Amino acid sequence: MIRKVFVDSDVILDVATGRTPFVDASAETLSIMENGLAVGVVSSNSVTNIYYVLRKLGSSEKAKAFLRTILEYLSVIPVDHNNIRKALDSEFLDFEDGVQHYCAFENGCDLIVTRNVEDYGEFQIEVLTPREFVLRFK
Repeated sequence: MIRKVFVDSDVILDVATGRTPFVDASAETLSIMENGLAVGVVSSNSVTNIYYVLRKLGSSEKAKAFLRTILEYLSVIPVDHNNIRKALDSEFLDFEDGVQHYCAFENGCDLIVTRNVEDYGEFQIEVLTPREFVLRFK
């Protein structure tokens, strides 16, 4: 069964920057989406954050080229007013993670893949590390 998976920006940045020891599991995670075994999505604000980080580390053109590549197999879902309000009123310790959670939930995602699992706690969507996610497909 193909699942709709919200991919947090840390997973994408692991691949873009080659962050060890995380790059292998994160690359396998994205490969699952690239091969159509799961439907991957990323939030609109994550795209701008990824661009910002990659531009600072390299160049605008390299950042855009990387984003064009991943957007071939990851869809962008919007962050809206309701997501922001719910995150502001939630018990999330990390506001950005709250926004991502409500964005993923309201866009029908089955799970979130992130390296910051502990920041999500017990909310409405299952949260897995890239390694845990990859193991589900093996």
